[in-house]
Amino acid sequence: MPSKSVSEIKIMVGSTVYGFEDQLSAIVAQLVTLGYDVINSHTGRIKVDPNLSNFENCLKAVEECDLFLGIIRPYYGTGNIREENITFEEIKRAIELKKPYWFLVHRDVVFARQLLKKMKPKEDGKELFDVVEIKQNSLFDPRCIEIYEYVIKNHIPVELRNGNWAQEFYRLDEMMTYVDTQFSEKDFVKNILKQKEANNGQQ
Repeated sequence: MPSKSVSEIKIMVGSTVYGFEDQLSAIVAQLVTLGYDVINSHTGRIKVDPNLSNFENCLKAVEECDLFLGIIRPYYGTGNIREENITFEEIKRAIELKKPYWFLVHRDVVFARQLLKKMKPKEDGKELFDVVEIKQNSLFDPRCIEIYEYVIKNHIPVELRNGNWAQEFYRLDEMMTYVDTQFSEKDFVKNILKQKEANNGQQ
C-alpha cells in the first residue's frame, strides 16, 4: 500500500471544547498549516451523519482518523451520555484501535492527582472520598484524573508501560511547541504510520 501524502493523513483533535475554544482553534489551524487533514468537532471539521447521535459521530471520526491528538483538561466536559463521556470514550477507542496517539495534559490535572495521592483520611479504614466530597464546579472535575491515569497506563506496572507519554502544559505556546515537534517533520509521521501498517496490517 503506497504511503499517504501529508494532505491525506487525517489527524483527529479530541472533542474537549468548553472554555478552551480559542486555543483549540489555534491548534487545529496550526495542523492545517502543516498540511494535515484535521478532524475536529468544534471547528466543524467532522462528518456528521444525521441518523447518528453526537456520541456515535465522534466515535466514527476516531475510526476514520490516521492519528489522534488527545487533550486532557481540568473540565470533564458536557458531552456526557449516561455514564459515558465523549472525550474519554474517544481516547479509549483510539487506544483500542491502536491509532498512533499523542496526549497533552493540563498542569492542574497533574497537580491535583499528585495532591490527592498525598492525602488520606485520619480515620482508619476509610477511603479519601468517603470523607471528602469534591462538589461539581467550574474549576476542576476529579474525573479528569481518571482519564489521565488511563492515558499514562497507571493500571500497568511501570516497567511494562509503553505509549504512556502525556505532555504537561499550562500555556498555549507550550501546546504549540509540542504539536510542532510531533507533526512538523513529515518523515517522522510517515514512518510511524508505516510501522503501524507493518505491525497489524492496517493503514
